Amino acid sequence: MANIGIIGTGIFGTALALTAARAGNKILCWDRTDDVVKDINQKHVNSKHLPDVPLPEAIAATFDIAEIFAFADTVLLATSAQATRSVLQKIKLYIRPETIIVFCAKGLEAGSGKMLSEIAAEEIPATTIAVLSGPGFAVDIAQSRLTSVTIACAKGGVAQRLSQMLGTHYFRPYSSQDIISVQIGGSIKNVIAIASGIIEGAQLGVGARAALITRGLAEMTRLSLAMGGNLTSLMGMCGLGDLVLTAGSAQSRNFSFGYEIGVCGKAEKVLNENTRTVEGIHTTQAVIKLAQKLKVEMPICEVVHRILFENMSLPEAVEALMSRPYKEEGCQ
Repeated sequence: MANIGIIGTGIFGTALALTAARAGNKILCWDRTDDVVKDINQKHVNSKHLPDVPLPEAIAATFDIAEIFAFADTVLLATSAQATRSVLQKIKLYIRPETIIVFCAKGLEAGSGKMLSEIAAEEIPATTIAVLSGPGFAVDIAQSRLTSVTIACAKGGVAQRLSQMLGTHYFRPYSSQDIISVQIGGSIKNVIAIASGIIEGAQLGVGARAALITRGLAEMTRLSLAMGGNLTSLMGMCGLGDLVLTAGSAQSRNFSFGYEIGVCGKAEKVLNENTRTVEGIHTTQAVIKLAQKLKVEMPICEVVHRILFENMSLPEAVEALMSRPYKEEGCQ
């Protein structure tokens, strides 16, 4: 049994807290919201995010983020990708030499195009970090439905220990040292999921979606390889697995956001009315900068960017993709 801290008790953070507790660990969560902390400690439920799922007594919560690091050596960071830098700046004073920070968000920093591990290298360079990613919806995890993920850490043996710590009869982590592919796969799949939702909303056909997912995987692979990742990792849970789930289910916020655009025909109205955290919006901005910097061809991501931020219509987007030169199939 281990003590595990969780920063961020949204729906995914709470689901991870449940899984970690079911694996036999003691959990301390941090949240800035009074009602959430009181609910967890007094009522053993997160009424705001998972009201129908009771929490075991092994899960407690605190307002004081410093308590997380006094309590636990392993801390799961379940806040959004765009909040990562500010959270690391907030917690860096409390991190101890033995602390392991596990990033659970999926995305690239919009302003810089950097992976979460690169942000960590700037903000907490001496700290051991890991990344948890893969095909799993928070509600399914909370309800003990079968889920497999990837946990990656460049430091040998750490991912395996985390897998043992968090694994249950329904939650199966695979370990990896390829921290790049895990982050790129978890980020780019959100952009492809927006495109997949657009296809569904515009009723362009299941064949179009299948082709999009296939070529989306090729784009994901090209970028990851250019950054030093490997193909094998992307054929696993963090790449192909997560892409199939997110680009094929209305449960995905990225897919459902894209679906609304497909129905409307343009993105402006949907963007203006959106109140959800749709990480693919920010990642689209970041990945275009990164692809240009590395000279990696990513036509699907480019078209999604133009739909979201350059007022491109869906007929124009279809024409841009379908009129590209014919080529040999593969990840080239």
